[in-house]
Amino acid sequence: MKFLEEFFRNFSNLIWGNWLIITLISIGIYYTIMTGFIQIRKIPFIFRETIVKSFIKKNKKKLTGEGTLTPFQALCAALASCVGNGNIVGVATALVSGGPGAIFWMWIAGILGMATKFGEIVIGMIYREKSEDGTYVGGPMYYISKGLKMPWLANLYAALMVLQICGGNLIQSNAVAGVVENIIGIPPAITAIILVFSVGLVVIGGIKRLGSFAERVVPFMAGIYIICGIIVIIFNIKTIPIVFATIFKSAFNIKAGVAGVVGYSIRQSMRYGVARGLYSNEAGEGSAPVLHASAITDHPVRQGLYGITEVLIDTIVVCTITGLSILSTGVIESGHQASILTSVAFGQTHPIFKDIVGICMILFAYSTIPVQCYFGTVGVNYLLGSKKAYYFRYPFIFFTALGCISSLSLVWHIQDCILGLLIIPNLVAIVYLSPQVFKLTREFFNPVNEYIFDDNEE
Repeated sequence: MKFLEEFFRNFSNLIWGNWLIITLISIGIYYTIMTGFIQIRKIPFIFRETIVKSFIKKNKKKLTGEGTLTPFQALCAALASCVGNGNIVGVATALVSGGPGAIFWMWIAGILGMATKFGEIVIGMIYREKSEDGTYVGGPMYYISKGLKMPWLANLYAALMVLQICGGNLIQSNAVAGVVENIIGIPPAITAIILVFSVGLVVIGGIKRLGSFAERVVPFMAGIYIICGIIVIIFNIKTIPIVFATIFKSAFNIKAGVAGVVGYSIRQSMRYGVARGLYSNEAGEGSAPVLHASAITDHPVRQGLYGITEVLIDTIVVCTITGLSILSTGVIESGHQASILTSVAFGQTHPIFKDIVGICMILFAYSTIPVQCYFGTVGVNYLLGSKKAYYFRYPFIFFTALGCISSLSLVWHIQDCILGLLIIPNLVAIVYLSPQVFKLTREFFNPVNEYIFDDNEE
């Protein structure tokens, strides 16, 4: 077992080395330039299209185009996938390992990731298909098969995605059981039973129930965390100017740090900040196209805008709130482990806030599980068809229970390896197919002739 752990750890480090981070950043820069800095220049328009209109009921009734979920439901489902404990523990780890400057480089990764995620969602919409049961499905395997003309690689991608989802389910359910036991004292076996029923109620209802679940749970859980984080920051508002000064100083100085903490080089700040930003928002990983391909829309670019909003909420808002809370309260100097830094920071404002962080960690992990089931279902659907894909949810629920009562150190390393193997062909595809994104983006913002989105066009 130790040999296997060491093997997968080394393989994971090889895949997730600096070369992959540089590649992701380069693709983000490429998409940013070729789309005319869409994530910066079009922010007011994007905000109106994705946020304002989503909360106006009359606009929900006026949705045009074909699809299964509303665009807002697809956004919430995608956020359920990427807004997780990485936004809490991951940011704290980046601060401990890379210093305050990691926050700045996390912002840079987030801004560039917006363009990448926009592009992969647009491509996912172009190549999506209508399955046998009438729902719309899409994702990297579809555009790898039809766009790259490599069906064998698409089949491999779909198979790996199913394996990755099963492992991810084990990890998320294990996280829920661990936090519940620490906060409430409920044994993992009891948590397993509760999760089986609560997750089962969602996944057995299919994609439409998942969309309904996501649009109710995600705004609630993210809203609680954001509001509490803002309160923590307000209570420490006097330190905020110093915090921002420290962030920028640490990001660019040869050696920079805060009192009680070792100095950090630019390389450390950049490495951990960029990695945290990229891992958190999942830009380039291929998960977003799977979810957004199900959305009702009249134009691929219009749905792609939701990817920009997704990264904005995940990285620029939620991760930043975590970082500012830790830095403004000064707990980074306390010597606590990264896993509890955010809880300690929130708890300094009011003891109940510490429990709220724990509750948010439970909700973040729990909300991810049904979304992962959908990923797996789409993978099986691609390989075997929608009728057989329906039955995937039953072994998936079993894995949910298994994760609560298992030790998963080896699974973590295997997960990292599979995810890395999934990212590589997706990155190749979104670069190769990028001219289609740029063409549609120009048409969308500078229409000469009305664009008609036909899901059946090749």
